[in-house]
Amino acid sequence: MKNALLVPMFNFCGGILRMRPQFLLLIARMRLPSPSPLVELSYRPDLHILVVRWLSVTTDDEIRRLYRHLEHVNEPRCRYWLLDARRRPSSSPVTTRWVFDEFAPEMARQLNGRLYFSYLISPLHLLDAESFRRMQEAADAELPYQIHYASQEGEATEWLIRARQQEQAAGLLVEP
Repeated sequence: MKNALLVPMFNFCGGILRMRPQFLLLIARMRLPSPSPLVELSYRPDLHILVVRWLSVTTDDEIRRLYRHLEHVNEPRCRYWLLDARRRPSSSPVTTRWVFDEFAPEMARQLNGRLYFSYLISPLHLLDAESFRRMQEAADAELPYQIHYASQEGEATEWLIRARQQEQAAGLLVEP
């Protein structure tokens, strides 16, 4: 498997370290250049997921700059994004509108397909986020993106994997 590292697993039994025949598969993440030390960008080739992690509080200008930067560093042309926003407050309504009314539709056009955004957020923000998502979908059923919110990374990742599998099953997925 490309970008994978096989590492032998060991057992510690009765003071003796024994090598087990199984191997632990460690998947490497491709680090992507970031426009700010406040944001970490990577690509998971094993899952076809672009990962954006805000490491600290950011301004709306920094958020816009990051999204614009993603237009240029999304070399894998990935449409499945996990956005870890647990360490930053919600964006202003103006920036949120810009992301979903301007940036996302343009990225969907560039990538020839619907974008899937799975936002990892604090549990305290889930109710408001879900309300926003329902409003977006009610306003336009044919959005060029789908939004999901989760407070656990496993759930956020699983949603993206299912979305990709559904596109594959429907014959809509074109591999980069």
